[in-house]
Amino acid sequence: MVAFVIFIESLSTALLKVAGQHPTFSFYFCLFYALSVAIFGIDAICWQLMLERMPLSTAYMRKGGTYVLFFFWAVVLFGETITLQNVIGMAIIVLGMVVSMSDAN
Repeated sequence: MVAFVIFIESLSTALLKVAGQHPTFSFYFCLFYALSVAIFGIDAICWQLMLERMPLSTAYMRKGGTYVLFFFWAVVLFGETITLQNVIGMAIIVLGMVVSMSDAN
């Protein structure tokens, strides 16, 4: 469930960027914006359901995965380049998640 919530949150954000690439209030802007809002609504419901099963502090430790997926979408969907700073930043986020999760268990 955590992986699903992280995935759809990152997808919603990527769709907002796609919407922003179209003229404001054009058909495609409205379409991608509406898709993003709908997916974010699903994310909010799933987040609440997930919090019924796990402590908030544990759930937030896993939210760092969202930033890794933002990077993935930036490269795959938008053709952004990978820099050494990006790789170092992602490594720090992943390392922080691993350290935090090992302390929580």
